[in-house]
Amino acid sequence: MLRVGELHPSEIPTVDRQLPLHRLDQHAEDGSTYLIAWEDDRPVGHAHITWRQTHLEIPEIQDVFVLPEHRRRGIASRLTRAAEDEARLRGWDRISLSVSAQGNEPARRLYEGLGYLDAGVAPVRVLGTIKLRGRAVEVDDTLTYLAKSL
Repeated sequence: MLRVGELHPSEIPTVDRQLPLHRLDQHAEDGSTYLIAWEDDRPVGHAHITWRQTHLEIPEIQDVFVLPEHRRRGIASRLTRAAEDEARLRGWDRISLSVSAQGNEPARRLYEGLGYLDAGVAPVRVLGTIKLRGRAVEVDDTLTYLAKSL
């Protein structure tokens, strides 16, 4: 049975062994939210929500991930809907996310199927070094922003 809930500090060691919590440092620093999909007692996916200043100045769902052996079972959809519910509970009437403009058509189809539309902003190129979990990672990507009214 699948359940989705907010990551609690006591769960971090278990989840961190199973899933790539790339934004864990950000989560600790800025009060963002990690939602974890659990199948029984095993974490199988996550979504990160940042509440701070984003590209569109509304909450942004980031880093949706599902373990490969659990994909195509609706888990990413459940995580995305849970993020939308959390934003609604916090008083937001819109939420956004970004997808890579190159090679991520399955994700874009998923989000468009959930009601996300082009946010009306030019694609944003991300080029350079970013930090994930304290490690430098080189990035060269172009992001397309999608948004949804809640």
